Parts: sequence; structure tokens; C-alpha cells
Amino acid sequence: MKKIYEKTRYPNIYRHANNGNYIIRHDNTTISKINNQKIYDIKIAKDYKAKLELNIKKIEQSINSYLFKDLWNEYIKYCKDVTKLSFNTLKKKNVFYNCYYKDLENEKVNNISKNDVINFINSENTTNKQKNEILKHLRAFFNWCENYKEIITKNPTKNIKYIKVPKVEMKYWTIEEFSKFISYIENDTSEIGYRTKILVLLGLYLGDRIGESRALTWNSINEVHNTITISHSINYDTKSSDFLSSTKTYSSDRIVDVSEKLIIELNKYKDYLINKQINVKDLIFYNYNTNRPYSDVTLRKAFHKYCELAKVPKIRMYDLRHTYVALMMADGWELYHISKRLGHTNYSTTVNKYGHLENDIRKEIAKTTDKYISW
Repeated sequence: MKKIYEKTRYPNIYRHANNGNYIIRHDNTTISKINNQKIYDIKIAKDYKAKLELNIKKIEQSINSYLFKDLWNEYIKYCKDVTKLSFNTLKKKNVFYNCYYKDLENEKVNNISKNDVINFINSENTTNKQKNEILKHLRAFFNWCENYKEIITKNPTKNIKYIKVPKVEMKYWTIEEFSKFISYIENDTSEIGYRTKILVLLGLYLGDRIGESRALTWNSINEVHNTITISHSINYDTKSSDFLSSTKTYSSDRIVDVSEKLIIELNKYKDYLINKQINVKDLIFYNYNTNRPYSDVTLRKAFHKYCELAKVPKIRMYDLRHTYVALMMADGWELYHISKRLGHTNYSTTVNKYGHLENDIRKEIAKTTDKYISW
């Protein structure tokens, strides 16, 4: 026989017409037992329902009491300890907090609406590009609040569009420029020249970030499988005694296949250092005079010096990464495969950054790296 429950004088409490037991409707669920026992006393049903509602109220009050500043501190700790963002990325987030988000610090996160975010961003006296950065970091924060902390049901930044800004022209070398640089530096027998050549070759073979190149160790090289493991970035925190830091994101940790030619060239450089009676440390780019990794300034100055001497455009060391992508695209590689080597978290990041390269430009750029270098 089908059970029939009748309404009682108390909302969401029902009594079985035949058996006399009660059930409680609460938050889209049906409660028919307490401590594994059916409910036959209306007072017990009332008290239990009141207890459930009180708990919900306490949770709502707790959610509504979360201030932006408190959650931000917890979010930064999560980024550092769980997702292990790099020092520079964490620093940038905190810079944005101090420059912009302090106006929000005493706001209750659950009360911040889409219009509040739009009005807040529009009120900032800064460039459209910077406003997009403000939105980007806020969106990441509210994603964390929604998906990890689960204290909001909807991200208020979700449907806010970025402001259209003119894209900065991407700089990279053509095959002729790259070949010209390598041809010149091949004839330089100085330690600075050799070191700079290795740095450029790594950038062109790996397509990694310059901080990742600077953090490479001799142990990163696997001669058996012809791979290089990227698991660190250089630590930009000058106050830290640790030379190495986490890569930009968790997905930036990766193993990259390389050619045997690059492995041979790296071993030649190591032998060169040993022959100079240097007690080689684990880091490839280690300054044995200061007992620290070579600084970004030192490496950049040397790189730009050889750009001028080789009479090629002076690009940033980071632009070697763009050059790598352009070379791979010119050789017909799909962005999806390139994205994995770059260590991008999302394929969309690669598409947004490099998808605009035209086919005719690709074809003018040389083939893959090995084809351009005469050893």
C-alpha cells in the first residue's frame, strides 16, 4: 500500500495517515529517521526541524560575515601552499591588493554583486589594460571563493567582459636574424659569449620562460631519454636564501623532449667550465664569483650586447619564447602541441596569445630549430 503523509499544523512536517510516524522536509531532502529511529513524537520532529534551521542560519551568518580582506589573505596562502604559484605571481597579486583592492577589504564577499565589481573597476583611474588585470585577479579570487571555499553560489565577475585594448606587437626573431646571432656568437670564445649562447639555445629549444631557464640544473638533463625537466623557476625574492622557486603554475612543471644535439652542446659547456678548473655546481647558470645564480640584469646585459654586435633586433630574453612559438608554427606544428611544451595551464591561453600569427608570416619564418644551426 502506498504511504500517505498528511500535513500537520507545522510547516514541512508531515504525519503518516496509517502508521502515525512523522517526516521532515528540509532543503530538498526527506528526513524520516533520527538516530536511525522513526519519529513518532511531534515535539521531537519540531525540535529537530528547529535545530536544522538554526544550523542553516548560523552557516548563512558565517558566510555573510566573511570580509574581503580576510578571505584574500586565506586565498594568497592557498595560492602559495596548494597551487604553489611563483614568487612573482604572488607578489603581483599582493601589489594589486595594496593598489586597488583595499577599497573592498571591509566589504562582505557574499554581498558583492556584478554591478559592484563593474562600478569598482570603472572608478579606478588607470589604463584599460590595467583595468583588465584588476578584473583578471578578482575573477581568480572569486572563482576560489565559489569552487574551493564554497561560500558564494555565483562568481560576480563571471559575465563581465574584458575591455578591448590594442594588442602590443609581439617581437620575435626571424630565422635569418636567429641564424645571424648564432653565427656571430659561435666565434666568441669568451665565457660570457658561451654562456649567452647556451641561454639562447635553451630558450629556442624549450620555449620556456627565462626564469625557468635560469633555474635549470645539470640534473634536469636526462641523456638516456633526451629530455629536460622543468620543475622550478628562479626565486626573485631577494630576501630568500633559496635560489629556486615554484614554476608559474602547477602545470608549468613539465618534461620536454629535446634533440641529442642540444644535450651534446650542454655537455660541451659543462666540460668547458670543468676545464677552467671550476667546481661545477648543480645550477647551469651559476655565478662562481658571487656564489649565487647569475642575476637577470647580468644575463640581460650580455644578451643585448651580443644583439648589437650581431646586428640583430634587440629583443627581450622573454621574446625568445615568442620566437620559439613562431618557429614551431612556421614548421606546421599545431598550437595544441606547442601549448604543452610552453607549460600553459589552459590551451585557450596559447590561442589568445599566439593565434593571431598569420599563415604567410609563419611561412617566412624558418623551420624547426635543428635545421637552422650549424654546429
